[in-house]
Amino acid sequence: MKLNIIKEIKEVLKFKWVIYSFVSSTLKMRYKRSVLGFFWSLLGPVLNYLMVGIVFSFLARSQMDKYFVHMFAGTAIFNFFSVVTNGSGNVFIGNEHYIKKIYLPKLTFVLNLVLMELINFIFGFTALLLLGSITGYLKLSWAMLTLPLPVLFMFLFVVGLSSMLGLATVYFRDLLHVIPILTQALFFGTPILYAVDMVPQRFLFIYKLNPLYYFVDWFRTPIYTGQLPMFSTIVICVATSLIIFTLGLYLLKKFENEIIFRL
Repeated sequence: MKLNIIKEIKEVLKFKWVIYSFVSSTLKMRYKRSVLGFFWSLLGPVLNYLMVGIVFSFLARSQMDKYFVHMFAGTAIFNFFSVVTNGSGNVFIGNEHYIKKIYLPKLTFVLNLVLMELINFIFGFTALLLLGSITGYLKLSWAMLTLPLPVLFMFLFVVGLSSMLGLATVYFRDLLHVIPILTQALFFGTPILYAVDMVPQRFLFIYKLNPLYYFVDWFRTPIYTGQLPMFSTIVICVATSLIIFTLGLYLLKKFENEIIFRL
C-alpha cells in the first residue's frame, strides 16, 4: 500500500500544472461576466450563512450565547466538506472526455475539485472573520492561529473520501442522487445549528460516531471559545483523516485502470 500511495503522489506532482490550469480557469469561468466577479466567493457564503443564522437564532437564542459565531464557524467548515462531497460523485463521470482521450493520474481530478473548493472556503471564511470582527460578534484569540491545522486534515479527509466516492459512483450511478441526501442528513446530524448540550444523553454516542462531529469541534472551538479543543478530539481527527486519505488513494490506485472501462 505504501509504495502505491507514494508513487501516486509523485506522479500527480508531475502534472501540477494541469491542476493549476484547471482550478484557475474554472474559477474565472464561474464568475465570468458577473458584475461583482470573484467578490461573490466572499459575499455568497456570508449571505447564505446570514439567512440561516437569522432563522435559527430565534430558535436557539434562549439556550446559547454568541449563537451566530457558533453557527457560522460550524457551517463554514461543514460547507467545505459538503460541497466537495456532493461534487465527488461526478469527479470521474464528469471528466469522461478527458479520461478517455489523454492520460492523467486519476487523483488529479479529485485534487481539481478539492483545491477549487478550498480556495472558495478560504475566501468565504476570511469574509466571515472580517465581518465578525467589525460587528464585534467575534473576538480574535491566539487559539485561532491553529485553524490551518483542522483545515489541513479536513483537506486530507475529503481527498480520500472523494476518491472513494468518485470511484464508487463509476460503478453505481445511483450514488449521484444518494450522496447529496446523506450529506444533508449529516448536516442536521452534526451539532452545527444547535449545541451538543441540547442532544439527549442517550443519543450522544450516535453523534460521536460521526467524524464530522470532531472536525467541526476542532475548527469551531478556537473561534467560539478562544481555546483549543480537547486533545482527544484532535487525535480522532488526525487518525480519521490519515486513514481515509490512505485508503482512498490506495483504492484509487488499485482500480484506476478499470475506471475507463466503466465510464
